[in-house]
Amino acid sequence: MSQHHPGRRPGRRTASLLAPTLVAGLALAQGAPVQAAPDRPDQNTFSAGTYLVQLDDMPVATYSKTAPAQGKRLNTRSQEVRDYLGHLKREREEVLDEVKGVRPAIVYQYVLNGFAAKLTARQAAELAHTPGVVSVVRNEMLQPAVAAGAGGAATTATTRTTGGSLPVPDTAAFLGLKARDGLYSKIPGGQRRAGEGLIIGVLDYGIDTNNPSLQALLEPRPDAEVIAKKWKGSCDPGEDRAHLVTCNNKVIGAQYFRAGLDDPQDTDWSSPMDADSHGTHTATIAAGDIDVPATVPDSGISDRISGLAPAARIAAYKVCWSVGCPNVDIIAGFDKAVADGVDVINYSIGGGNGDPATSPVYQAMFNAARAGVFVSTSAGNDGPGTVTNNVPWVATVAASRHDTGYRMTVTLGNGESFDGAGVSALAVKSAPLVDAEKAARSGVDAAQAELCKPDTLDAAKVRGAIVLCKRGDNLRPDKSAQVKAAGGVGMVLYNANATDEKMAEAHTVPSIHVDSAAGRAIKGYADRSMGATAELGAARAVKQLGPQIAGFSSGGPDLTSGGDLIKPDMAAPGVDIVAGTVPGSPDYKGEQGMMSGTSMAAPYVAGLVLLLRQLHPDWSPMELKSALMTTATTKDSAGKPIRRAGADSLATPLDYGAGQVLPNRADDPGLVYDSTSADWIAYSCSLGEHPVAADGSNACATAKKIDPSDLNSPTISVGDVVGRQTVTRTVTNIGGTTGVYTATLQTPPGYKATVSPKRLVVPAGGSASYRVSFTRTSAAFGDWSYGSVTWSDKHHEVRSAVALRAAPIHAPDEVTGNGATGSVALSPQTGYRGILATTVNGLYAGTTQTGTLTGDDPDWSASPLPPSVAELKVTVPEGTWLARLAIQSRDFLPGSDIDLDVSDADGNVYSMAGEGSDEHVDLPGPGTYDVYVSQYALPPGATSQQYTLHTWLIGADTEPDHPATATPAEQPTELGGAAKVTISWRNLPVGRTYLGLVGYGEDKEVFDSTVLTVKP
Repeated sequence: MSQHHPGRRPGRRTASLLAPTLVAGLALAQGAPVQAAPDRPDQNTFSAGTYLVQLDDMPVATYSKTAPAQGKRLNTRSQEVRDYLGHLKREREEVLDEVKGVRPAIVYQYVLNGFAAKLTARQAAELAHTPGVVSVVRNEMLQPAVAAGAGGAATTATTRTTGGSLPVPDTAAFLGLKARDGLYSKIPGGQRRAGEGLIIGVLDYGIDTNNPSLQALLEPRPDAEVIAKKWKGSCDPGEDRAHLVTCNNKVIGAQYFRAGLDDPQDTDWSSPMDADSHGTHTATIAAGDIDVPATVPDSGISDRISGLAPAARIAAYKVCWSVGCPNVDIIAGFDKAVADGVDVINYSIGGGNGDPATSPVYQAMFNAARAGVFVSTSAGNDGPGTVTNNVPWVATVAASRHDTGYRMTVTLGNGESFDGAGVSALAVKSAPLVDAEKAARSGVDAAQAELCKPDTLDAAKVRGAIVLCKRGDNLRPDKSAQVKAAGGVGMVLYNANATDEKMAEAHTVPSIHVDSAAGRAIKGYADRSMGATAELGAARAVKQLGPQIAGFSSGGPDLTSGGDLIKPDMAAPGVDIVAGTVPGSPDYKGEQGMMSGTSMAAPYVAGLVLLLRQLHPDWSPMELKSALMTTATTKDSAGKPIRRAGADSLATPLDYGAGQVLPNRADDPGLVYDSTSADWIAYSCSLGEHPVAADGSNACATAKKIDPSDLNSPTISVGDVVGRQTVTRTVTNIGGTTGVYTATLQTPPGYKATVSPKRLVVPAGGSASYRVSFTRTSAAFGDWSYGSVTWSDKHHEVRSAVALRAAPIHAPDEVTGNGATGSVALSPQTGYRGILATTVNGLYAGTTQTGTLTGDDPDWSASPLPPSVAELKVTVPEGTWLARLAIQSRDFLPGSDIDLDVSDADGNVYSMAGEGSDEHVDLPGPGTYDVYVSQYALPPGATSQQYTLHTWLIGADTEPDHPATATPAEQPTELGGAAKVTISWRNLPVGRTYLGLVGYGEDKEVFDSTVLTVKP
């Protein structure tokens, strides 16, 4: 389901939220309703706080006279840019003159036009009503995408005494870069000069310029002139004298932004210095120096490490702090990075699956890509169905395992042994084996002790023992810390679920991580045997099958597009990655450490793009992305289909997108799928979202009309195949000669498919289009099916993954009728042969609540609320399919500006700001809600007026006030056909608004529904 955001007109408040739609099903007879996935609202209301204020005019990156030509880079030193910056400043000052006391903390000019500022509730409300203001959006805290230690992923490997010599995974070799014909061999000077002449911008927790992987490059630099020409940034050492950064010719830029940090903690230094290690880790993965001696403290890992592009320069933009990453600072980082002249941006920060493509952060990414900057982002770490960064103008990267694993063995006193994951350098000789559940301190719940929670273990029972701890709730390294604190000498950590992964992590005592089956066996032995013992072997490195998609790696479907765009785009190494860290930061003792997460996978793609951009400086961001995607592999090192770890199931395009990157093949992809900012706008509009044009109008009014599945993506996805659907793609030949390509279809099971034409002749630099038609045969509704389309000229293979999900019905979300007696005609598309039953639940007049609003100063931070704000409560009972609240302009004086906002029990705020005072909110589910009706403007001479709040609660047991009818009630359907249904009503009393639900289904099962609104 798409999110629908109303268009903006100058001077109208649009810091608004569209509430989730509760209705998606209407029961026929005894059938149960089917609920839709709710739209995700932003969290915003007008109380005091930090806000992002977006202004009318386009930023530099997209203004017609300053935007770069397609495929070119933004030149911020041109006279046109200087002139336009002056214009933006004058327009900004005009807005600020309208609202007293507003002082911008950050000004945005390049990827967004506006500013961030701390505002009172009154200032926020006044700005929202000021001509020239597009939106006023509350600051939101996002989080980095490093995998959490308590869940299905790894965090750190930074404990125990060093000993032994476990190798660092050679991910560059795993990716093929070091092969005889690998990408490094094509770069003059090889790996040592990889990334030369290029700059990566890293938006993260900052950077530790003291790290050995970030030391100065040898002078003189052969790319000095190239860098000097493009680099426009600077190095801010910071104000915190104890944590200053010192740039060099490796880290050439460092900035920090913390306007969105309301309550700085001790480690939130006024400096670009990294206090967390995450920023240093991601930067050194992509572009750390070559052959740096590395030792992960308190483990057996000791070797040399290199960044993928060791000759590239780094610019660090600190936008993350102890509590997360404020979006006002993230946007500032994008703005500065683009202005500074970076070539690639790494963004290892997450959002939410279903976030609107028009959100401010996504728009900053949009304009960065429009300016020619490649943006690599992390997919998230919450497993299937949770993918984030779901916009087509960025690369969204899943995390995979490489081919180096770390194993340990636990041997029980009865002779049984079990392998698991671990990196301990030292073995533990035979010692008592104690089940933590049986070692709870007096008065402590055994279930808490079983998890090795803080202060739960009885030292008298675990002293000198190897302790068996259950995975879950608290961080895994915290469990071993509790074992050590109680006097234990080792830990066996076991998974609670069969689908959980085993993670190689260092711990404060030697520890092995085993699966659930081994855990049950070890627990049984420990609990049954008097004098149970165990011993732990030292860790060893093994070759493992790779790639595998990490169990924690977030996958699709993408909720923003309803599954019409495959996300993530591709996979790259993201498990057990050794790179730079900050000594003394949380969990890290030394200058190198191990992390896992899609945070680590994103900089691998960023680093690979640095190499590809070095070889192909004229390729656009989307051509670079396409080259990596169409050449990716879906096979592991044994030639078998890639699997998802933990669940040990076959991975799909919803897990890895196009597949695992194969950078050597990406150097010569043959054909690419390119797209422009105009295509991205059309895509956003196809989702019901409304980007704003420079004059404040709706950009969708002039955008080309497309189905979201027709965006020219390197993959093909249709989240709602209703019988039949045809998608169109255009390929461009970036080779030097004419290519003759033939198509091969791997048809998704349950469908028939045809490609037309089957042969493409594409001249060098030219383009050609093709269509693929899919017809459902036996695919189950709601299930995904996968295939591919591959174009080959006997030298290149250009592969596009295909994902299809069948739907029985496609009907409009809403329709409106008029007249006391009347009808509306509907034409729902049908995806099956059978009978379509149509019913109407309604019409309903709803209920009303009234009161008086006085004045026009609705200060949300005031207590009590001013008389210009009315607060009411509405309770939505269980079994409600549609819960809608509304205010209507016909109930108010002409010229009024009234807004409707709703808050749930968790503090989430839902609203829908439209023109005038016609607004409604659909509530997301059962519960009690606080409802606010606010008077922002009155016509001249008026001081107060009555308000009316309309409420409709529609469910299976609701009795219609004025029943409507569906004709025909039943009719035969065709695969890919369109039914004809007429909804009629008679003799509605005027002066009210009536709602009903039109349900479509078969055999008592409801497939879809339409909200019908009638205004006599």
